[in-house]
Amino acid sequence: MTAELERELAAPVPAGTGAGPSPLARCFGTTPERFAAEHWNRAPLLVRAADRGHALARGFDDLLSPADVDALLGPRGLRTPFFAMVRDGVTLPRSSYTRAANAGNQRLGDLPDPDGIARNHAEGATIVLNALHRVWPALGVFCRDLAAELGCQTQTNVYVTPPGAQGFKPHHDTHDVLVLQVDGRKHWTIHPPAVELPLRTQPSKDLGPDPVGGREPLVDTVLEPGDALYLPRGYLHSAQTTDDRSIHLTVGLLATTWQDVLTDLLASAGKGGGEDSLALRRALPLPVEAEGPTGLESDVAVFRRAALAWLEQLDDDAVERVVAARRRQAVPLEPVGPLSQDRAARTLGADGAVRPRIGLHARVEVAGDRVELRVDQRTVSFPGWVEPALRAALAGPSSPSSLAGSGVAIDADDAQVLLRRLLRERVLVPAGQVPEGTS
Repeated sequence: MTAELERELAAPVPAGTGAGPSPLARCFGTTPERFAAEHWNRAPLLVRAADRGHALARGFDDLLSPADVDALLGPRGLRTPFFAMVRDGVTLPRSSYTRAANAGNQRLGDLPDPDGIARNHAEGATIVLNALHRVWPALGVFCRDLAAELGCQTQTNVYVTPPGAQGFKPHHDTHDVLVLQVDGRKHWTIHPPAVELPLRTQPSKDLGPDPVGGREPLVDTVLEPGDALYLPRGYLHSAQTTDDRSIHLTVGLLATTWQDVLTDLLASAGKGGGEDSLALRRALPLPVEAEGPTGLESDVAVFRRAALAWLEQLDDDAVERVVAARRRQAVPLEPVGPLSQDRAARTLGADGAVRPRIGLHARVEVAGDRVELRVDQRTVSFPGWVEPALRAALAGPSSPSSLAGSGVAIDADDAQVLLRRLLRERVLVPAGQVPEGTS
């Protein structure tokens, strides 16, 4: 293990969500810097469990185990659309694997039918658990840590495929993916892209019935428990089980593209001063004003000059603000337990430790003799003199006694009142709380 990787394993997990190595180190035994330089948006990466080194050779069944799958489709009663069944690339009718039951005075018709699921699975259907990061705490925490590390949104689907079956024909995804083999074995065949870095508007179904076109595979291998595979978007792939069933996680990495940044920036086009901005604010000419074959030749020329002038005056800070906003939005909001949060707000003592809620974007603004905390669509107002203490509480873990001793002009009693208020507003959470799931 390199010294660089040893430092990575010793470093705190992004966003402070837990202990242990970062998601990239855990999956691939590599650092973010090396992953960015050699693979991100460029080339596949396959790392076997045994090749990650002894400290990282564990599998992924702590994120989701076969017993967890049984529980989700049984006593936990996962509801559609969080699960589906697919055979040969075709989604089966829900009626073949769901059942109805009463919940209070309501009739629910989308609960899992264990008998129907077992029957379809035995006949070759793959069980697909959709967006499981939203309902399974361990996957929610993993995805949130990964989003903080990569700066992009993440999501997780789970595929449970019976022996000798194939869920989907060769296709490409329009987002990068991590494939984490949890249980069993699966044979993967990967071909180079037919479309390089496709956008969401370029699905593989547009490539026709045979996107591979007889080309030789780039990767032809079997994944076993603990193996991890990274695929940039666009790489054509298919997977089939052998004589063993397979459970694998597919973690989607919804990267922000420069096209996304341009789209965000265009929302401000025309808002400045000058003739170029005025030209962008003008309406299109009416059909009766048309000149020439298309009626827009001179107007298009004016538009092009105005658009180029707007791009030329666009400053770097504006671009960086858009990128920073996208990265902030990538980390989902940490859920809080209503009961535990209420108890913490009522019982916080002088040494009770609290921390900022992960994924919450709070902004402090001075308004006359008041200071306002803007949280999403809410505004929480405080006396202006608490501003230094408020900023300190939002900066990291604290307690009433530590805040009072940090030189921010607040005593322990007032610090306790401030931190309890921030707990009630769900801005802070108890520091000992283990993050779960995702909102």
